[in-house]
Amino acid sequence: MMGRVAFPFLTLDQTTISPAPWALLEDGIETPIADAWLPDWDPARDLRLRRLVTTDLDRAADQLSMAVDNGALELVVRIGTGIGNMPRRIIATSRLPLTRLEPTIVVDELVSGRSLSQRLLVNTLVLLRRPRDGSPLSPGRVGSKLWSDQLDLRLEGEEPRFPMEAVSFLSRFAGRPEAYAPWLLHWTPGNLHRDFGGSVRLYLNSDRADVTDRLLAGDRATTQVVLADVMTQIMSASLRQSDFERIAVEADPCSIAGRAAHWIGLAFPDQEIAAVRSMIDLRPSTFHAGILAAADIVSVEDGT
Repeated sequence: MMGRVAFPFLTLDQTTISPAPWALLEDGIETPIADAWLPDWDPARDLRLRRLVTTDLDRAADQLSMAVDNGALELVVRIGTGIGNMPRRIIATSRLPLTRLEPTIVVDELVSGRSLSQRLLVNTLVLLRRPRDGSPLSPGRVGSKLWSDQLDLRLEGEEPRFPMEAVSFLSRFAGRPEAYAPWLLHWTPGNLHRDFGGSVRLYLNSDRADVTDRLLAGDRATTQVVLADVMTQIMSASLRQSDFERIAVEADPCSIAGRAAHWIGLAFPDQEIAAVRSMIDLRPSTFHAGILAAADIVSVEDGT
């Protein structure tokens, strides 16, 4: 079980910093961002993000046990992009001093679509700008982080396609049982933290045109069956790792574990990982049926 982070100094809570949800502003209309995916996006589309943040500086002074005058705290918005839990590139940073005259401020950020890659991460932080005398537990260093939240958006159209390759199995796997299989998933269970796109590849048997042609043409039933097999292999191997609960919490969404955890959530919503794990042996038909149903959703998400 992961506990809360214990800071070495006093910090602020939601009763002092009250942010409204982020919204997209397009043609003068604000649309709250209610999903982790941004649909209908392409690099030619710039994004304008807006939110309101209300701050109670008197309450902040009580929580920090120090005097908080105008400008002692600042709101920082840092925008990054790229895969992984940490943004690969910071593309914008803005700083707004917090004052009593303007307890509610409007955060308005315009992000160039051409600067984005795969995901958009927006960190909103309240930092100490000017230290003041206080208690031994009061923050005392410029830049101390007193509060933060994060918006993490995957960009539709930038999500990596499921890695596939059509080859002749009769040539590549001559004399082996898989030579006559319609497809083969190439991956090595073990380190689930590896990047999914670089560690997993689906080989399609070009000698089986009856299957491969339908799959490459986007036939829904064929795609669903193939993806269900892929999901079953990866989910089963992941679930059999005794510490998968911990791995799933810490996993990068682009890793094998991250993809497996996402699939488990789709196939078996609101169920604990331990319950899904027991289903493999106790109710295998339910386990496989749930994955088969979820595969239809995954084919749309991954653009397969």
